[in-house]
Amino acid sequence: MMSKLQKAMVFSLPKPNPFALQRYLLLLSSQGTETTVEIEPRKQIQQQSDYETTQQDITQVRKILHKRLFSSTEEVAQDLNRCGLTLSDSIVQHFLMRFSNEWILAFDFFNWAQTQTDYKHSPESYNLMVDILGKAKKFELLWDLIDEMKSLGDCYISFLTMTKVIRRLVRANMFKEAMDVFRGIERFGLSKDTSMLNILMDSFVNGDSVDHAQQVFLEFKDSLPVNTQTFNILIQGWCKAGKVGIARKIMEEMERHGCQPNALSYTCLARFYCDKKDFRKLNGILNEMKIKDCTPTVATYTTLMCLLGKSKQINEALEIYKRMNESDCAPETSSFNSLIFILGKAGRLKDAEEVFNDMPKKGAMPDEVTFNTLIFCYCDHLQEEKALKLLQKMENMGFKPDLKTYAALLKMSCSKKRMKLIYFLLNHMYNNNISIDVSIYSVLISGLCKSERVEHACSFFKEMISKEFLPQDGLYDRLREALEAKNMVEEKEKIEKLMLMAKKRRTVS
Repeated sequence: MMSKLQKAMVFSLPKPNPFALQRYLLLLSSQGTETTVEIEPRKQIQQQSDYETTQQDITQVRKILHKRLFSSTEEVAQDLNRCGLTLSDSIVQHFLMRFSNEWILAFDFFNWAQTQTDYKHSPESYNLMVDILGKAKKFELLWDLIDEMKSLGDCYISFLTMTKVIRRLVRANMFKEAMDVFRGIERFGLSKDTSMLNILMDSFVNGDSVDHAQQVFLEFKDSLPVNTQTFNILIQGWCKAGKVGIARKIMEEMERHGCQPNALSYTCLARFYCDKKDFRKLNGILNEMKIKDCTPTVATYTTLMCLLGKSKQINEALEIYKRMNESDCAPETSSFNSLIFILGKAGRLKDAEEVFNDMPKKGAMPDEVTFNTLIFCYCDHLQEEKALKLLQKMENMGFKPDLKTYAALLKMSCSKKRMKLIYFLLNHMYNNNISIDVSIYSVLISGLCKSERVEHACSFFKEMISKEFLPQDGLYDRLREALEAKNMVEEKEKIEKLMLMAKKRRTVS
């Protein structure tokens, strides 16, 4: 039998309902709230019966896999065998994506599927599982899986596989291991080339380790052909590290190699001066591009607009937009996204809505980023109905919300102390095959502590621990302080025990 604490640690969402958002919005509308964003008629993308069948399978498998906490592996496998699930590549990948933030559930399901007759994992399924294990930093299991893929033949390990491995190693700060993978890439049946070199260097730069990118460049620049992208990765990395002088030297070396700096090269420098709010030198970069006959691209202008907007330099950002319109660059969707962001940041929501509604007239259709940007603006200003109606329109147009979308909506819901909306949104995530990750739990726990809904914050903390996520110390301290303020001594002790158990478990693994 499960203890009360164990039961509390297994979170159960309500039955998925694909039409819940529409009903929720009708309820809000009946309360007299207005919106200026027009909503198109809902598109019926999927038959409700098919939808419910898929969701019922996922719900059933999730419940069985959660038994792993309290039952033997054999019992769980027997229950899965009895659930009558017919496996295919698409179904297995669907389940793996659903459990992408719960590596234990994903790995158990992956291993069980492998034992089934008339089914064999595809390279795509292996790649998904490799990425999930890498994300969870379970590298011993990851390498076991890679060895298994090697034994299955040449078609299983690809550049995509090793790209996932390299990126996950770098994100775990395992820089030497990532370099060793590239150095010995031949043992995986692959060959070194410029594309893989650029991927490794780009991973280092994104991981704030341009020194390692430079080291790899120096090691292989004479044995592998380098290209403009290779140099731009270094220029970006050194500018990001605040070493614009080294970036300039890279540009000089770039020319010696017969590669001319392009708009992206200069955009990296311009980005640096934007961050420093040195607008004189920023204009100098734009003038230098003109002298060298390197025309700024839409991406150059858009990047500068966005950076200036983030620095709250609204007038300078709008000046860049004006400068783009005066040039031969026609604004693209990304340009309008930046403009919406800038206007929203300045609190000019009506202007942002006008830009959004005018986009199709100017030959630019909204994309996922457009919707997310305006949703973020509404959430920042606690415009609940507008945010939810835009979420509905986003889905009607075939775009899928992501973790960032839900993080913004959930943060707003916490600020407004809307518990029903929080659980509604979590259910909506579930329907969209998006599993809750550390960032979402952090938003919920932090937001609920701030809004003094500490009991709910505790529930999410327990659930987080049950999924083997380790909360950051700052988040844990915030919850403890909130419990102390409410004089919830017993609950505080439970949280402290859970955190101690989680840290011990992490140390052992």
